[in-house]
Amino acid sequence: MLDTNVYDLVVTRSGFTDRLNRAVEAGHVDVVRTRVQENEIARIQSASRRAAIRKIRGRTVPTISPPPGPWPSDDTLIALTAEVSADALVTEDKELRERVQAASNRLEAWSFAHLVQFIDALPE
Repeated sequence: MLDTNVYDLVVTRSGFTDRLNRAVEAGHVDVVRTRVQENEIARIQSASRRAAIRKIRGRTVPTISPPPGPWPSDDTLIALTAEVSADALVTEDKELRERVQAASNRLEAWSFAHLVQFIDALPE
């Protein structure tokens, strides 16, 4: 799962959207997102940037309902959903990566650089 802050990095890195999409098409990667990311992308003011981000292949999965109590942050909803729908959460939010690493035995927390290394290591 890509945190919203990673979508900008994907589209601004030359050729990376195409490489990521080829990895998705080949079945090496499954990019999932929640309504949270969809809503944040929809609010991007720049139509060209929004269009570039929407070219990233992926699918939307149901957002996990939070446990009872105060309504969680968007980051918490993304992390809860990633826990059941993804193998890794890619985010540039260091605090979120640390929280995921501390709270989950299953979900990996990656930086964008880690995603780039993973995609670069895949066969063409």
